[in-house]
Amino acid sequence: MDVLDGDYIMADSEWDELVWVWRQSEVPRGCRVEIIDGLVAVTPYSAQAHHGTVEPLHRRLCEVIPEDWGVHQRSALAVPRRLGLYVPDVAVVPQDALLTTDQAFVDAGRAELVVEVTSRATARHDR
Repeated sequence: MDVLDGDYIMADSEWDELVWVWRQSEVPRGCRVEIIDGLVAVTPYSAQAHHGTVEPLHRRLCEVIPEDWGVHQRSALAVPRRLGLYVPDVAVVPQDALLTTDQAFVDAGRAELVVEVTSRATARHDR
């Protein structure tokens, strides 16, 4: 991949181009950047009530998973074939999955569990 004139890139694939845009995105504090169906999307993190659902689940998972796995919140999982890069609420991945050549995200196929908490307001768009 070559960056030309600071604004335009010559990428080897559509996925490489999307990841480049994802990396270059300057996001306001409290927001996340995802690639959903080939589009780069910026969305705010969930409301405080959301944490009341995620935190007990996180705690329980930490009690039962093997020591060489991790429970992560706000960790990016990549699905290149679907042109997707998602930031789920909880992801359980083996620790060695974090030691990839690309430290910014993990191949979603390495995740043992992915959790997205939705509400009536967000269910239509959450992945």
